[in-house]
Amino acid sequence: MSNSDAEVIRFDGVALSFGDLDVLRHLSFRVARGETLVLIGATAGGKTLTLKLALGLLKPTRGRIHVLGHDITDMAEEELFPLREQLGIVFQEMALFDSLTVYENVAYRLIEETVHGDADFADEEIERRVRQVLSFVDLEDAIWKMPAELSGGMKRRVAIARALITEPPVILYDSPTAGLDPVTSQTILTLIARLRDTRQTTSLLVTHRLQDAFILAGNVYDEKTGALRPAGTNGRFAPGQPTRRSPEGEGGPPVPPTRFLLLRDGGVYFDGPPDQLLAAGDAYVQRFLA
Repeated sequence: MSNSDAEVIRFDGVALSFGDLDVLRHLSFRVARGETLVLIGATAGGKTLTLKLALGLLKPTRGRIHVLGHDITDMAEEELFPLREQLGIVFQEMALFDSLTVYENVAYRLIEETVHGDADFADEEIERRVRQVLSFVDLEDAIWKMPAELSGGMKRRVAIARALITEPPVILYDSPTAGLDPVTSQTILTLIARLRDTRQTTSLLVTHRLQDAFILAGNVYDEKTGALRPAGTNGRFAPGQPTRRSPEGEGGPPVPPTRFLLLRDGGVYFDGPPDQLLAAGDAYVQRFLA
């Protein structure tokens, strides 16, 4: 497998400006297949804008962006549609349709593809897939509820289910635990880890909560208990270790470690695993971690 085959997302010297405001100046990074890359940094530092650039919702002022082997930098909107079918997105605001049931919200993409002739999903197949993804997020019982009947955590899980409906190999998360209580946040983090460890989903995740990032980096999903358990030696990060073993034991598939990307001044200030971030003697990194 070539390096390009292993790369799912690649930013090369990306800049983004709005008038005289330069939000991103020279952003370069890679996301490997099956990897979780966590974007961290100060507020208004361009983290969410990076997700929008990866989706093609924004065009860079300069630089190139590759997603799933395609250079999307100059792609027209209609050319992006089939590519976006391979990308799931979980918005911080959830972006659920208030007038539609949970079923209709989750099935929306499949229904739209059928109506416009891009696919031909039978009603039975759509309901099967909706129930399957709702079961994955433990919300099948809520299939006919309206969004107004759901708690914030349930809405976030519906948003994850909607992102999964097309079985995408890549999921983008925009602050998936923002505004949630600690117990509900743990549920969402467990779902993200479950996707990472059981489906080898590639993830680009924005968060303002460092604790959440370290939970993802330091734990793996245990299918026997349905919960997270510590990864590495005695639950600690294993510096220099390229992979973690899955909960199935030594014979299970390797799980790539979570990587951190710290943005500052429109570019990458730190790129590496959590143990290196914690060990960094850099004054800015230490202030950021404090």
